[in-house]
Formats: sequence, C-alpha cells, structure tokens
Amino acid sequence: MLDLKNIRKSYLLGTVEVEILKGVDLHVDRGEMLAVVGASGCGKSTLMNIMGFLDVPSSGEYLFRGRSAQGLSDEELSHIRNTDIGFVFQQFNLLSRLTALDNVGLPLVYRGVPVKERRERGREMLDRVGMGERWRHRPGELSGGQQQRVAIARALCGQPSIILADEPTGALDTATSRDIMDLFASLNRDEGITVVLITHDPGLAKRCARSVCMVDGLVETV
Repeated sequence: MLDLKNIRKSYLLGTVEVEILKGVDLHVDRGEMLAVVGASGCGKSTLMNIMGFLDVPSSGEYLFRGRSAQGLSDEELSHIRNTDIGFVFQQFNLLSRLTALDNVGLPLVYRGVPVKERRERGREMLDRVGMGERWRHRPGELSGGQQQRVAIARALCGQPSIILADEPTGALDTATSRDIMDLFASLNRDEGITVVLITHDPGLAKRCARSVCMVDGLVETV
C-alpha cells in the first residue's frame, strides 16, 4: 500500500542544512498494523508527515497505492488526505467551540457533504468508539481518553483506508492508553484498516503485528 524508497528530508536552519531522514526504505502492506518506534528527534514524525502528504521529501520516491506522489497537484494531495487517510495526533487537535459530533464531521465539510448526512455519519462513528452518548459535549467537558476517542472517530468519519497515528497515547495514562490501543487493534482486525503507529514506547509497539525502529534518520527492522 505504501512504498518509500530512499526517502531523504533536509531542512535549512539559518545557513545550516540539517538532514532528518537519511535514505528511508519502508513498505507497508494493505491491512497491516505497523509500529514505527524511536526516540524523540529520530525523524519518525517527519516520516509520518511525508506518508500523510503533509510534507514532501527532499529526494527519493514515495508510492501510495501504487501511484507516485511526485508531481501530484495540491488539489490531488488534498483529495488523498481527505478521502484515504485518517490522522490521529497526541494533542487531539479538536476545536474547543464545537461539540464532539461537529468535530467528528469536519472532514465531511470539506467534501461538501450535507449537514444531515454529516451528523448521521458522525453519530455512527462516535458509537463505534464508545462515545455515542457524549455527542453534545465539547472537548473541555471530556477526559483526555474521551477526547482521543473523538479524534479517532473524526479520523474514521471519512472512511479512510489507512490511519496514521503520531504518539496517540502520549498524553494518556496507562489504562487509557491500553483502551486506545485496543480500539486501533479492533479497527485493524475487524475492518481491515491499515494502521501505522508512531511511538517512542516499545510496549505499545508490541501490540502491533510488525515493528520497525528509527535510529538517526534511518529505518531498521526489529
């Protein structure tokens, strides 16, 4: 499903060029649950941003579902992000002024989906993550674990083929982290959604079928 070949990424900090990714090769199969493990600063979040078309590599080739990302227009990239990829982040990124239901339906706003359909699908997604009774609540009225469930429901609302999760349990306690990982495992096992988990925690990585380790901008097989 995803093929990254000799991916490099550099940033210019003042007059100094800093290389973050140094030739990453990685293949992710459809329906796989993969953990990318590494210490802070090793390049794993940069890698996820490239996988999710939030950033572009300095060099190398990235194939998404067999199609080269090179040369895709901004409109095409936005379409892929909105229809194929669900993002889950450590900080939830929910809009504080919106209810859980309206936060979940946001991806459908950009598709021009009518309000009634957005709300119906949003309620369905909240039910799937165990938050159906909290649909009227705003983020400030929810615990961290509940907010992350809403964020996962939002990622699912667009019916993605892959979820990219960047430290999704980093702000949660151990028991809540276990619940969130159970939810990812269920989505992967029961619905065939590809899950790529970015984490610094080897314990979480063990919950995935396969793990790779990032060290100094390179991927190593565990």
